[in-house]
Amino acid sequence: MAKDIDQQILNDLRQFDFVAQNIWPKLRGLFKHSIAARCSQCVISSRVPYVTLTDGVCNLCHEHNKLRANDEETLWQKKYVEHQRKELDQLLRSHQGKGRDRYDALVLFSGGKDSVYMLSRMRKEYPGLRVLLMTWDNGFYSKLSLDRCKEVAAKMDLDHIVYKPRSSVYKTLYCYTLKNVEMKGSYQTVDRLDGTLNQMLGFYFAYDMNIPLVLAGVDFAQELIMQFHSYYVMPFEDMCSRTLTDRMERRSGFKIADIFTEEDQKLFWDGTGKDPDRVPHYVLPFVAWRPDKAAILGELERESLMPERDSSPILTNNQVLSIMTAIDIKTIGYCSFEPEFAEMIRFRENDPVYWRNAFEMAEFGARNKVFLQRTVTKVLGKLGLTFQEVGLEA
Repeated sequence: MAKDIDQQILNDLRQFDFVAQNIWPKLRGLFKHSIAARCSQCVISSRVPYVTLTDGVCNLCHEHNKLRANDEETLWQKKYVEHQRKELDQLLRSHQGKGRDRYDALVLFSGGKDSVYMLSRMRKEYPGLRVLLMTWDNGFYSKLSLDRCKEVAAKMDLDHIVYKPRSSVYKTLYCYTLKNVEMKGSYQTVDRLDGTLNQMLGFYFAYDMNIPLVLAGVDFAQELIMQFHSYYVMPFEDMCSRTLTDRMERRSGFKIADIFTEEDQKLFWDGTGKDPDRVPHYVLPFVAWRPDKAAILGELERESLMPERDSSPILTNNQVLSIMTAIDIKTIGYCSFEPEFAEMIRFRENDPVYWRNAFEMAEFGARNKVFLQRTVTKVLGKLGLTFQEVGLEA
């Protein structure tokens, strides 16, 4: 039955994606007064508190455009990125075949286009790197992504762990955070805890299995927003302390002790007292590579790894994203993921046309209880929650 529900959710999201990209652009003009004005460049909503539009362009893009027009700034950025790429290349080459045990790197593998692209590129450029793929099946990940993970791992003939934690862990996380989103938005609350826990489970696997590197498909914009720095590797002193968990608690406003049992709190990484020779380095190749959308889709097509119709994060992301979006639009007036995606558009890592359609359709659907509502209903049912419990109307 659960698989039937997961397939139904995927079907709902496919329909949403189709309508957003093929029908919504023709209807947009009819509803322009009921949705937010958006930046003509990065498509961020004018309802984001720190965003102002001048001649249709937001203040963030105006500032970004000034920096790009500054030859000295552009040259410095180019040299900085080149330096990171060289350092990343040296790091990965130096670890090929050098792991203490069977593997050199643990790849956090979600099955989305970024993680598939990262893995494909790694296999070509660092064929001697012995990798273990790790995927989570917490009961709420996209059926499409889980199937893709297994298909890609089999095609590349790579070792692959599908980690299925006790259902109570993630249900507890989602139920608590969805009820307490408030004005912070779901990006800083629900997604912050969910994403951080996924990373930290990878850290523990790597530590216990003596794997020196953990690789993730976190892009430049995500890293800049989440950590406030734009480097391809996490500072090692952070990995050897409780800094990452402390940072997550500070930004989300939640204490894990208020949510989880004492035993489940141990799932969140604390490097204090651990053997520093076994603590893994957390590496984010995308931050150094900074590929654009065309490069990613081109690689996936050349290697027959993912049809373009299956590459949208709307289809490959966590099912709970539908509830997060509905809560955000009701509570703060816009999807709290927009700043990240707008930043990616400014750096040419995302398609502005696609995401304008998607965000506008999500806003319209959430306000009028169409399209998105069906998915929200199903996912709430899986969580055992009602619309009222998360502050929504049925």
